[in-house]
Amino acid sequence: MYSEIQNGKKSNEFALHNFLLVVKENHEDAHHLAQTIKAWLEEKSLSASIVNAFIEKSELLEQTQKHDIAVILGGDGTILGISRNMYENPIPLVGINFGKVGFLADIAPDKWEEGLNNLLSGKYQIQNVTPLHFDQCRNNHIIHSGIAMNDVVVSRGAVAKSIYINLCIDDVFLSNLHCDGLICSAPLGATAYAASAHGPLAFPALDAHILTPISPFAGSFPPLVMPRESTIQITSLEDREAFITVDGQDVYEVLEGDMIFVKSAEHKISMFVSDPRWFWKRLGDRGFIMPGPGKYSREYKKQTILKEKL
Repeated sequence: MYSEIQNGKKSNEFALHNFLLVVKENHEDAHHLAQTIKAWLEEKSLSASIVNAFIEKSELLEQTQKHDIAVILGGDGTILGISRNMYENPIPLVGINFGKVGFLADIAPDKWEEGLNNLLSGKYQIQNVTPLHFDQCRNNHIIHSGIAMNDVVVSRGAVAKSIYINLCIDDVFLSNLHCDGLICSAPLGATAYAASAHGPLAFPALDAHILTPISPFAGSFPPLVMPRESTIQITSLEDREAFITVDGQDVYEVLEGDMIFVKSAEHKISMFVSDPRWFWKRLGDRGFIMPGPGKYSREYKKQTILKEKL
């Protein structure tokens, strides 16, 4: 049964005895490190199991019942996919970065031992994030539903035509939109596709969700931030090629008359973080916010060069 973990709870307050090591598919270095970590944990009289990131959802849920923490050796995509699939029976997770951006992974591969020692000694703490839940309805029947950690995107297909949709929030009509698409994002996904469409950045632990239009035609429609209690309702108004994309991984076709409902999910996912301010730091480290012009930027470059030398 789901039980929400208190925000800020220290990692040494958990009985972390059984580790689930989830490894990025076909990544030799990640698989090698997983074996090394397993042996290291067993030397400390802790247990560890290694599974592939492409593990079936049902099997993953069986594994989360047997383990206390998921250590994910992969990039952001691997972390999102595993988080989404274990939603029905989640355990706290921490990431070791084997991706290109690694925005969500807290531990660098070459610092895994330091990171795990800090985890076991209580220097990490819990930060909860709220995913999205979506339903796709056709002829008054739900044909697809699920969880999104980053975003649910309704957008056009390969043909360069806009889609035409009706948008309501909490049964209040807002607009009939001609646009390339609409991004419904969880705060965790604010730095993903929504950021490229000029949506607002939001702290991942915020209990809310965000709506960002993609290239709306005529009129004005700014991005919206709404409370978790609100429900977004999108109706496809024309027979144009359109799709729902979930976290950039799962895709469903949208037909004329289909209705898509998006809201904050009921349960949260718990992440171990080494610093509760990680998001603000990573915005600068990953280039989401750049230093300003003039003296400040030159001083920033000096500091960066000095850090690299150290």
